[in-house]
Amino acid sequence: MSFEINIVSINQEIPVHINFNSQIIVHNEIDNNEESRYTEIWPFFSNTKGILYSLVQEVSDGFYSSFPLCDSDFEISLLENSFPNWIPDEIKGDLTPFIVKENVYEDFVKIIHFLIDNAPQKRILFQTRYQCKDCEIVFGVIKIKKLECDY
Repeated sequence: MSFEINIVSINQEIPVHINFNSQIIVHNEIDNNEESRYTEIWPFFSNTKGILYSLVQEVSDGFYSSFPLCDSDFEISLLENSFPNWIPDEIKGDLTPFIVKENVYEDFVKIIHFLIDNAPQKRILFQTRYQCKDCEIVFGVIKIKKLECDY
């Protein structure tokens, strides 16, 4: 299984680098050629001005992945929850919980806060994906301090 954790720091022109020790590596599209946007698959995410970051760990010599950082519970579909009407019914069954692994959770939260704090407008686009149908869904706004979701 392959996972990705991608973040665009909106309107950022120069990448930032975390200034603390972390189990998580933060790659950006300027310094790391292997990080790229998939414009045809995710037009909104990919065409947003800013710097793309990927949260990864080195899995083997020179191979990086988000797989060691996160998981999902594929037995639970979020289908039962009420979704905004713009999310197609055929996609809802593929929406499963995003789980950050406990051993990297604190680093993960610290990095998200760092990227938000260093974003010019204090906003980021956050995207996760695993091997499934590629369909871009803009779900809504998450307020990190209140953990509320506004549609």
